[in-house]
Amino acid sequence: MKPLIENDLIWGAWRARHIDTTREPDGFARLLALCLELEIDWIDHADIYDDGAVEDLHGRAIQRLSAAQRQGLRVITKCGVRFPSPGQPGVRTVHYRSDAAYLHQQADASLQRLGVDQIDLYLLHRPDYLMQAEETARALEDLHTSGKIAAYGVSNFSIHQLERLRASTNLPMAAHQIEISVGETPALDDGRLDQAARLDIPLLAWSPLAGGRLFHDDGRFQPLRERLEQVAREMDADGIDEIALAWLKSLPARIQPILGTMQPDRLRRQIMAYRSLNLDRQDWYAILEAERGTPVP
Repeated sequence: MKPLIENDLIWGAWRARHIDTTREPDGFARLLALCLELEIDWIDHADIYDDGAVEDLHGRAIQRLSAAQRQGLRVITKCGVRFPSPGQPGVRTVHYRSDAAYLHQQADASLQRLGVDQIDLYLLHRPDYLMQAEETARALEDLHTSGKIAAYGVSNFSIHQLERLRASTNLPMAAHQIEISVGETPALDDGRLDQAARLDIPLLAWSPLAGGRLFHDDGRFQPLRERLEQVAREMDADGIDEIALAWLKSLPARIQPILGTMQPDRLRRQIMAYRSLNLDRQDWYAILEAERGTPVP
């Protein structure tokens, strides 16, 4: 089967409304145009990002783009997380939903906010421990048949949770979004990386730079940062972010990092470095050892 996501990187819009360069539609549109210029056509959203306001910002921003640019964009969005907030009246506690009525409701709301006719990739944001897999699968199939979504996937699932849903439908699972980075490595050992490689499902890596902790944490990440700095000097890289992304690229699966920077120059630099830098195997393991704080067994 032809991969749904063929490009190597994704841009994530989560923090768009918190940064001056992207908080308004004109600035957001400029960054979308830059992504397309750099051959990044997939944009990552979720219905909970600022209670839907980021999706709405996207919908207003694409009106500033040309028809060809709008047609070139591919949209990912996620649903299923509920928490107390002004945009979620009646919610008393954090919980997850995967029932059919909710999936249909949220897909319709996201389509309206995003200003698109179809969601290119629809992800279940978190595993719902109360999920009725057959009901959830039928809802995803109905959304696909109606043309509201082109494909579905999951986010933050275990290997068993993923297999349970996947076994409930003949609709191919298109992606699994997980947290994986030089600072977050459990997926190397818990089966998710191997499962994705076996099924040829891309892993969309959220927080590929450890949520920025690589640059600010003075405790746990200090040895890791020092090792990344050493490798960056040896490779003449402009920053440890470039080495951290190259570390991900080395993994034997289709890893597609979601870059979350809102700064055009930084985005351009990270993309160019990701496509050109390749880590030596020994450097890769040395970085892993620095992250874990113990010798590789």
